[in-house]
Amino acid sequence: MKYKSTRCAVALAFVLSGAIVGFTQVAAPMAHYTATTANTSSSGEAVRFDLLRWSTDAERDQLFAAITATGDTAAVPGVLQKATAVGYIWTTESAGYTLRYAYRIALPDGGERIILATDRLVGSFEPQRWKLAGSLTPMEYTFTVIELRLPRAGMGEGKASLAAKVIADKEAKSISLDNYSAAPVLFQGVRK
Repeated sequence: MKYKSTRCAVALAFVLSGAIVGFTQVAAPMAHYTATTANTSSSGEAVRFDLLRWSTDAERDQLFAAITATGDTAAVPGVLQKATAVGYIWTTESAGYTLRYAYRIALPDGGERIILATDRLVGSFEPQRWKLAGSLTPMEYTFTVIELRLPRAGMGEGKASLAAKVIADKEAKSISLDNYSAAPVLFQGVRK
């Protein structure tokens, strides 16, 4: 009986050590972007976007269809909640946000346009940090879409659905922010 108990204890220790190693091995990001916040109550704080992979064209099409089928964003939260993680947003909040969508579009000047989405509202952990500055009116979404634009050389900027409407971009076949040029900058100094 004593021999059997020892074998069970050794087997259990082996299984637990494998589980611990499995939990500590996290894939390194394949793309990493940094920025600082702007036009919010937390302006000047660091933000990091770690992408583990880009969304596939099939994932892009599913999210795009969720908006085009109904003409609004009502189906977007459900699609995002079912999607697997493609990366993370790290802010100064107590926890990070899981990215459920990450799509890259090449710009004619050699730059890139990155569209990210999370199934949570950025600021849901600490809303006081993400209050929009001045007279900016917040949008009423339960998810967040972020659009980063980076020129070929130098730093870029980012805007988010906290202060811009989410639409279907028929040219890119993706979700995006309406009237990007008029939306307030919420992420400045974006760099890869």
